[in-house]
Parts: sequence; C-alpha cells; structure tokens
Amino acid sequence: MKKLIACLVSIALCLFPYMTSSYAQENWVGSWSTSPVEFSVQKFFGNRFKDFGLHHLTFRTVIKPTLTGETVRLTFSNTYGTGPMTIDAVTIAKTISKQRIKLPTKKTVTFNGCKKVTLEKGETVYSDPLEYHVDALEPVTVSMYMKKTDQLKTFGLIGGKTYISSGNQVNLPATTGVPMILNGSFGEYDVIPLLTGLDVNRPDAHSTVIIGDSTLANDIPTLFSTKLHLAGIHNVGVLQQAIKGNRLCDNGASRLGMAYGESMLKRFERDALNQPGVKTVIIKVGCNDIIHPNCKSMMGIAPKVTTEQMIDAYKTLISKAHERNIQVYLVTRSAWKGYTRNILNKGDDIEWTPEIDQMRKDINAWIKTNPADGYIDLDDLCQDEDHIQLRSEYVTDGVHFTLEGQKAVVEKLPVTL
Repeated sequence: MKKLIACLVSIALCLFPYMTSSYAQENWVGSWSTSPVEFSVQKFFGNRFKDFGLHHLTFRTVIKPTLTGETVRLTFSNTYGTGPMTIDAVTIAKTISKQRIKLPTKKTVTFNGCKKVTLEKGETVYSDPLEYHVDALEPVTVSMYMKKTDQLKTFGLIGGKTYISSGNQVNLPATTGVPMILNGSFGEYDVIPLLTGLDVNRPDAHSTVIIGDSTLANDIPTLFSTKLHLAGIHNVGVLQQAIKGNRLCDNGASRLGMAYGESMLKRFERDALNQPGVKTVIIKVGCNDIIHPNCKSMMGIAPKVTTEQMIDAYKTLISKAHERNIQVYLVTRSAWKGYTRNILNKGDDIEWTPEIDQMRKDINAWIKTNPADGYIDLDDLCQDEDHIQLRSEYVTDGVHFTLEGQKAVVEKLPVTL
C-alpha cells in the first residue's frame, strides 16, 4: 500500500508541475535570459525544417551565463503555444564547441523529480534546482528532446545558438544537427525553442536587465557583463531582453508576424520587472515607433504614434519599475540618418527627413530631463554636430551597431549602475 501511495504521489507531481522551487525565491538571480516571441519555425524554415519532420527532435542550445553559481534552474515558456507542449528530456553540460559537450559534466534536468514536463498553453515552468556549477561568461549547453513539436510557437530569437537534429540525442557527446539560424535582409535570428532563462541561487547577487529593440539585440549585454567582471564586480547578472523590431507603444508588425514581439508596454512586466533578482533596468526602445510607420512596406500596418504618447509610455514604464523599487535608466534614441531599411533587396524602404527625425530629437530632449534614475546619452557617437548620423565605423547600415559600435555603447554604461 505504501508503495502504491508513493507511486501515485510521484505520478501526480509529474502531471502537475509547479512554477516555484523549494529554494527561497529571493535567492534566485537571473544569469541568462531571452524574451519569448510568437514564431512559426515551420513557416519560415520551410522545407529545411520539414526534412526533420515534426516528431522526435532534439534541440541543443549553447548559452552563456553572466553570473557564476553552484545551483541552477532553467525556465521554459509556452507563452504563445496553441496547445500543451511536452518536453520529454532535458540535460545541461559544459560546452566544448558548437554541438559538442563535455560528457562527464552532463546532468539530467528534472521537474518535480520527473524527467519530462508538460507546459500548458500559455504556461511557464521552472525546473527543479540542480546542484551544478556554472561560470560567468563560460558557455553551457542545454539539450532538449521532444517527441512532438506540432504546436511549437514560442521561441527566443537572441542569446543562444541552437542545433536541431532527429531522434533523442540529449545524452550524446555531439549531436548531428543543423543550426537554427534565420537569415535575411531583415537581419539574423538565433532561434531558441521554449528555453527562456537560467537562474543561479545567489543571495549576494542581483541582475540588470537590458531591454529594447534591435540596437540592443546584439552582444551589448555580454560586453557589459565582461566590463563588470573586469572591474571586479562579480555579483551582477546581465540579462538580454531585446527583440529586433520591437516597439514601445504597439506590437511589432512585420512579415515575420509577431517575431518583433509585443509592445514594451505589454511585455515590460514579464520581461523586465519579473526577472529574478532584478534591481536595475536599462531601456532603449522607440526608434521603430518613429521609423516603421514611415516605411513604404509598413504603411497601414505599423500604427503611428505621437511624441506625447511615447513620453506617456516611458512614464508608465518608469512608474511600474519604481513601484517595485527597481531603478530605470533610459538610453537616448540613437541617430539614424543613412538608414534606408532595404527590405528584401527591393529598394529603399524609408528616406530620412528632418521632419521625421524631429520626433526623435524631442523625445531625447525629454529623456535628458525625465523622472527616471538616470540616462545614457549616445549623441557623442555621432559624426556630426547636429547628432543626426552615427559614425560610419559604428554602424552596418546607418542604425545597427557594428562590434565597435556596441563597444562604444558599453563604454557609456557606467559600472556604478
């Protein structure tokens, strides 16, 4: 009878995963993250994805924690799923290169003691705490096996390299898959299914969230984490929560559907304020609210907003953060003259004009007198006295930062944040 009861309890725990762990909630601090968006791999990868089929797939994702820890937990999200999603097996291991792991370091990730977990539609779950050492800025590999992926719609599109392969390969030293990278004139996306976070149990640490659009959807969070560690600051996790194409006031509109994410107003609480251990949020968003409604390809798709609406939205974000005693720093909207958004090589999608750019200037003037805890001014990254065009060595297309441009932005971020 005792065995039967124990068995029933075990089955019940597996059927009903919980979101909190037995560890004190305040001890969890974000070490790595990505923002979930609604995205259809089948639609945008086409035949390359269909070659693998929709069943019995392994996803091996390489991520880079920014905070050292001895105990970790993983976060998985089915926020945009059209139905329940079952993850049949998960492992974590130290990375050798790409799809290859250090086999002796591999450990199985569990959920309420079970090796599999079902995420209901819209649900987010945490794994069980796992005694596992991760080093800041040293890559680890999370391997996930799913028997069925028909309704897989929730992905991160920045912050990790994922390889897809057929069959259950989570325990193999190397998988035999192909990289899940979406390339196009709209940019490059690193496709990360379901996995949205890695936290460490660190009561002495806290996290800083860097949240915004494509001008932050790059290596800036990792570069800032490196800067902190070189300055002797080892108790701050830096979390990547940027989404390419993201807007402040309205959901992103594009041929990729919701790949540009929900508006900052809608996602701010989930992606910034609810991150474990967050004390500071750095925000740079709003360029697309100005640029996209003036693009030929987005006429009638991307709603226009006013300067007053944007300022009210920033005030809302600041107020929500301050209600939780979280500091907010705004980054000025960077210059964009020279940017044409040559979408799909069909010609210039937008032309810079002083009239369009005046909105950005007005918002920047407000940012410099705003009720936030401070601001980061990017004007001196420009090549002209009027601050309307970034230096050519800092951008790839007039607006998106090269590695040198990203380093220049990080130089503006003080470690005293």
